[in-house]
Amino acid sequence: MNSDYVLRMANQIGDALGINPDQDQAVRDLADHLKRFWEPRMRGALLTLADTPDGAARLSPLVHRALTSLRPSP
Repeated sequence: MNSDYVLRMANQIGDALGINPDQDQAVRDLADHLKRFWEPRMRGALLTLADTPDGAARLSPLVHRALTSLRPSP
């Protein structure tokens, strides 16, 4: 899976949904979009990238917040 593509897509979707003045709702909408429309491999790749210093630095704060709800509970 192309990491640049996954990061870019997540940020673009975050940018589109981030125009909502209710940022908590924007986070929920982004998490919902990732759950409903991204296949598990893509979500897994995004979560893995978010755990790397380079990937984390390239993700928007909105995407970071949305990913917290996608992570499996310990």
